[in-house]
Amino acid sequence: MLAPLIPLIALALSLAWALLLRAGVYPSDWVSTLVFVGCIALMYWFFVRRRLLAPPLARWVRLAIWALPCYCAFQLLPLPLALLRFLSPARAQMAAVVAALMPAALHASVPIATNPPMALFWGFSALCYAATFFLVRELGWRFVERPWIMVAPLLAIGFIEALFGAIQLSLGGPDAPVSGTYTNRDHFSGMLEMLFPLALMLGWAILQKRRESFEQTMWPAVRICAVWATAVFFLVAIVYSMSRMGSFVAICSLFLTAALSFGPRLPSQNFRTGLLTVLAVGSLALFIFLPPDQLLARFAEMSASGKISTDTRLYFWKETLSLIDEFRWFGCGLGGFESTFLKYQGIVNGYRVEMAHNDYLQYLAELGLVGFSILLTAIVGILIPVVKGIIRVEDENRRLLLVGCAGSFLAIGLHSFVDFNLYIPANAMILAWIAGVASINGLD
Repeated sequence: MLAPLIPLIALALSLAWALLLRAGVYPSDWVSTLVFVGCIALMYWFFVRRRLLAPPLARWVRLAIWALPCYCAFQLLPLPLALLRFLSPARAQMAAVVAALMPAALHASVPIATNPPMALFWGFSALCYAATFFLVRELGWRFVERPWIMVAPLLAIGFIEALFGAIQLSLGGPDAPVSGTYTNRDHFSGMLEMLFPLALMLGWAILQKRRESFEQTMWPAVRICAVWATAVFFLVAIVYSMSRMGSFVAICSLFLTAALSFGPRLPSQNFRTGLLTVLAVGSLALFIFLPPDQLLARFAEMSASGKISTDTRLYFWKETLSLIDEFRWFGCGLGGFESTFLKYQGIVNGYRVEMAHNDYLQYLAELGLVGFSILLTAIVGILIPVVKGIIRVEDENRRLLLVGCAGSFLAIGLHSFVDFNLYIPANAMILAWIAGVASINGLD
């Protein structure tokens, strides 16, 4: 039991280090975590015995996961201009403009990626996420009888982040920005949104498993209270981060986890319909009455000057569609959005648009239809066992863990429609960690 704990603790410390360094949003901060995770993964697979390895994923899922870093490498390959004109006419046109100014570049080979240094950085990040996923999946197999051990480091790290947020709130007052070690409150909220349903389900799993022990000792009750207090702490931190989408997403994940926890075990369709009605009304009431006045004021200021309003985001998305249309098949390369978007930017002159504020549109723009299809295939391959596991897994402890993972996926999936949480390395690494836990516990 001790041996697999060592790489688990090392991986958790790597994630904590990334969070300490502003969640890895600056490449100089994130590089150290890339090295740490790479070394941990190499050491684990070098020393682990083959008979202890987890059951493999379906071949098509493995191929899709590893194909994504390979595709990033393909975007960096220098290609002759003749071939580039065939694969990506828009990129070839950009190269032709450079050649008109610098004739020596006319015969040079050019990669598909419009910003090769950033494409290289995000390619290594994709490798880090894949390594995290497979390493957590392997370690989860070693702890399959005690699956919540794999989630405990995330909850501990999340508690520390929420504590930093509470300190910021107490020192700065109700109007102070609550963002923990993050540079942006929405990304701080995005991290806690993924952990909130896991904390809820951990408390429920302890209650289900230890109910018969309450007459003998009060320790299970203490654990349940501590875990649910942590979940409430996460929810309060999300609300007081003043993230508009964060509060909505947290309520949605609460609804989903409650419905999946109780719904499949109810005896009839009428009971399930009644449960969903009660949960929907309760969730709506929470969304209306839980937010403080400061957050309600932020909802009223959605079009405030000097900020990215809802209308501005809509323009960004519309202009991103134009970018996608020109770089349709192979994209502009990971990390190439900012430099390429200038051609299509029609509003907010002088504003530096680094992100599309929609992860799906930005990945589609940077990866193209080919790369995005690979990414989507990997996501579907990970989600299928989660859905099947929630329905089929007989071990209630593991089933509730899968319900918590489903709540996490819903949270980050919804928030990614209006933000760029998956371009925050620490958040993407947490998502890969949760995906690894879900993948191994979704096995029959």
